[in-house]
Amino acid sequence: MTKVRKPIKERKEEIFWIIIDIISEHGFMCVSTVEIAKRLGVSQPAIYKYFPNKEEIIVYFLDNLKDILSEIVANAKKGKTTEEKLSLLYENHLELIERTKILPRVVFSDEIYIDGSKKRKKLKEVITSYKKKIKKIIEDGIKKGELKDLDPEIVVRMFLGSILSTSLDWMLNDMSYSLVKQKDKLMEYLKETIFIKEGQE
Repeated sequence: MTKVRKPIKERKEEIFWIIIDIISEHGFMCVSTVEIAKRLGVSQPAIYKYFPNKEEIIVYFLDNLKDILSEIVANAKKGKTTEEKLSLLYENHLELIERTKILPRVVFSDEIYIDGSKKRKKLKEVITSYKKKIKKIIEDGIKKGELKDLDPEIVVRMFLGSILSTSLDWMLNDMSYSLVKQKDKLMEYLKETIFIKEGQE
């Protein structure tokens, strides 16, 4: 009986989730055509039918990551107030990290920065796109009088920085507590620093 080949799109999606598993278990540096082929149950040369080299695999992975982050922002925009939107951003972003354990490892991976101009450029595109979408939420919050008149770029950096530092602490503590539950603490800090309190102008 002839084995039915999976459509290219389906196979590439499968590879994306395999990459997430590899990063989660062993770190970004362990992503390789050999490991991907092993987990797919195919020969290493079979991987080259979908990607010409490892760099293209990583670029493809980052493109998919960009889509996931865009979905997080789209979901956050369902909130009625800026507070609800930022709270949803925190919750969904932290949930993604807790579920996949990949984002901090990707952002700080030598694999991206060493001899990888295309990979570095793609990661920059992913982060810039995500920051731009969050910045729009911040700018809208300022216009609506819900946030203080601060530099939106600095607020976005503070927002993402709080996620990275919280995630780092979580990983250093063997992921022994719920990362998502840190959302309320982070939101309390935001309320004290960037939100306009009642009676303030």
